[in-house]
Amino acid sequence: MLKYKKFLMLLPTLAFIGLLLAGLLASVISLKTVTSEEWTEMRNPAKILSGESTRQFTKLLNKHFVLGMTFNQIERGIQWNLTGDLGPGVRAGCGDWLFLTDELEVYPDRAKSALFRASLAELVNKRLKQRGIKLLMVVVPDKSRIENTHLCGLNRSTLFDNRIASWLDAVKSHGVATLDLTATLAHMPGERYYHTDTHWNEAGANAAAKAVADSLAALKWVSIISDSAVALNPARTLRPGDLVHLAGLDGLPAFLRPKVELAQVSKVAPIQVASDDLFGDAGLPAMALMGTSYSRNSNFAPFLEHHLGEPVANVARDGGDFAGAAIAFFESATFRNNPPRIIVWEVPERVIESPIKEAEQKWLKTLIEGKL
Repeated sequence: MLKYKKFLMLLPTLAFIGLLLAGLLASVISLKTVTSEEWTEMRNPAKILSGESTRQFTKLLNKHFVLGMTFNQIERGIQWNLTGDLGPGVRAGCGDWLFLTDELEVYPDRAKSALFRASLAELVNKRLKQRGIKLLMVVVPDKSRIENTHLCGLNRSTLFDNRIASWLDAVKSHGVATLDLTATLAHMPGERYYHTDTHWNEAGANAAAKAVADSLAALKWVSIISDSAVALNPARTLRPGDLVHLAGLDGLPAFLRPKVELAQVSKVAPIQVASDDLFGDAGLPAMALMGTSYSRNSNFAPFLEHHLGEPVANVARDGGDFAGAAIAFFESATFRNNPPRIIVWEVPERVIESPIKEAEQKWLKTLIEGKL
């Protein structure tokens, strides 16, 4: 019986050794299918010196690899299981908690970037006021700020301690309405973010949506007649995290990748708009939600609708960073022809100090010229 238990304990290790050997054998077999033309192209001296041949070799190996996984996936699986390496974009905290590297990065010129984006927010607010549109800037705190007890050996710089407060102070000094969700999420019991995902979980998203609705009511921009709070699904469902995908491990067998999280996944019916057109003449939503994937995950937008008791047009974009969704929305025919009365602009903390993008530079010039 004891020997049987020891054998069971060794199974993951034996399976991993088998994967290594299979990967090595598959690599040798795969290389036999590479054409002579492809080999000749890689032998170009200029490409060898520039490192292009190495990149091309990896690309060819992925292209011709005979196993169900790519060579890169095998390589990432080996690095993760032997050294705990998750690649440049992800860091491992305690247990099965993963964090985005960007949240821990101290960027050069971070103060300059923050000031630049405060100026953007000020100009947007100014242009919107000229059109009779109200703006609420909402900052989503980093997962590494709220779930800091799970960081363990990961270092979150003390330079970030006052990042949100300092930036919002600069924005508020120019008359922009703001909301910091840090207190709302920090004072919640239980977990607020997913273990292996960048985003807040449904409990965190629901609490954040309630805080946004309450803030809009306190500003007297909306009158909440009925807060139809949504009951979260008590059942737990397997939910793959985006950080596992970012680490390049999602194609591996389950026992070789980080544990898949059991999470609440509720079905929340949106508040219906009377028109088929989101910003049509009939049933026009008075409010637009503009931001990032936080606004597109964990039912945040439907929760906000229910707490407000009215429909919200969600124009957020995955990977929108600070201004991606804003630039796209303000340049759209939808905004030109049927602008909303209120805009909620959701911004993740980590993008405030990130390097300024060329698109943001161009947009600032447009705003200075008086265009929106």
